[in-house]
Amino acid sequence: MATKEDILQKICVQRRIDISDAKKQKSLEELKEQIKFCEFTPLNIISKIEGQMTSNKLCVLAEVKRASPSKGDIAVNKDAVKQAILYARAGASVISCLTEPKWFKGSLEDLRSIRKGIESFKQRPALLRKDFILDAYQIYEARLCGADSVLLIVAILTKDVLHDLILVSRSLGMEPLVEVNNNQEMDVALEVGAKFIGINNRNLRTFEVDPKTTEKVISGRNLDGIIIAALSGISCRKDVTELPSKVRAILVGEALMVASNPVNKIKELLGEKIVYVKVCGLMNIESTMAAVEAGADMIGLMFAESKRKLSVEKAKEIVSAIHKWRNEKQRPKINLENHTMERWFFDAKEKYIELMNSLSPLIVGVFADNEVEYINTIAEQVDLDLIQLSGHEGFDVIKKLNRLTIKAVHIGHESPEVIVEHIKPIPLGILLDTSDPNVRGGTGKTFDWGIAQKISKRIPFILAGGLNSDNVQQGVVQSSAYAVDVSSGVETDGQKDIRKIQDFIKNAKTLHY
Repeated sequence: MATKEDILQKICVQRRIDISDAKKQKSLEELKEQIKFCEFTPLNIISKIEGQMTSNKLCVLAEVKRASPSKGDIAVNKDAVKQAILYARAGASVISCLTEPKWFKGSLEDLRSIRKGIESFKQRPALLRKDFILDAYQIYEARLCGADSVLLIVAILTKDVLHDLILVSRSLGMEPLVEVNNNQEMDVALEVGAKFIGINNRNLRTFEVDPKTTEKVISGRNLDGIIIAALSGISCRKDVTELPSKVRAILVGEALMVASNPVNKIKELLGEKIVYVKVCGLMNIESTMAAVEAGADMIGLMFAESKRKLSVEKAKEIVSAIHKWRNEKQRPKINLENHTMERWFFDAKEKYIELMNSLSPLIVGVFADNEVEYINTIAEQVDLDLIQLSGHEGFDVIKKLNRLTIKAVHIGHESPEVIVEHIKPIPLGILLDTSDPNVRGGTGKTFDWGIAQKISKRIPFILAGGLNSDNVQQGVVQSSAYAVDVSSGVETDGQKDIRKIQDFIKNAKTLHY
């Protein structure tokens, strides 16, 4: 097994062999000829990043990274395209794709497939080929596969070769990201005229991470007109807040690849509020997985009397598909201890969010005025994560259930004070929905969100009732909900509409407030 000290050298030796083999299959001249008819047009990565910098927030370079020499396998079974689409929906400025096959388990096919997958986005992210680029041939490969930029690592290139590769990249309409790890390499990057510089907090020779590297390298330098990105060692909001102000972009790989919900993780890194989303009343694997892949945090399966009620067999099929997506992660144990009414739901909310962040999406079984034995039996047979009570059952029923529970509270004409008085500190969470004495479960109608806003001062909640992609942002802002629940609002002619599901989740997740 290679030691840390010689792994970089071994990677470069192998890549030279790979390049030689590739040239035997397709010459540089053939590659150039194919580029003339390439279906992909590169966008300006500098303009892309600068366009988002105007909002005074960091830009995210979200990476598709299955493995690495330092960590081994990270997420080898992840679908590169689905992961990239999640990044795009979360607002990533750039998607970085590892294409080195042996140590990082990437490929040019990943790069090409990602480009095709994000092509339909109106404001698509730029696409970066991240590899150990040693030869101009690799830059032409990247261009043919749809890349908008390539990574050039100063540590493995002479100054003259680096300069030449930058010119080749620019001639193909691709401004490269030039990677440095120390002051000497930074001097070289500036001397060759790099406009987009990434400072790697990881030393590629030892693979040790020093989060202070970025600050050491840029301290005291005039970097006007140059975009600085911090690379490696960024996994939480604290890592981001400690970066120097000259840093305008961050590259994040492993933390996103292992996140149960990459959309939420990106918002967390940027310090933005996360709106959690539950899609309810799903009845088949296709629409369920569309919701999961769009970033839903909770999947609601109906077991109350309803046109959306599922059989145990059908529910098991859907749950099995979700478990496969979650890589069979085990459900964490969440203990709710007794608190005063003033603290119960705020503490429970934090534990609920902790659960969603560690296991997403959660599978929620929805019941309404059902017998306790029936509820508990279904929860065991189907392997539910949570139970939701949406009928008129009392709060004390929750004590008899075998899962943590969400309790629906139906809002009519009562004052917020009266509503709060009737809520007992027992469930994991409260869901506010529109009151209708003739309907069990959801009504598909909105209620006065001003009432909800007043309740939020005492009890955090999930907002339901008449939500759709057009009003979800308004509903969150006016009610101060931390999560939303939708069912009929993402349907067409009584059936779940995949496009509406995607639009609803996107609008909820991209809310900035």
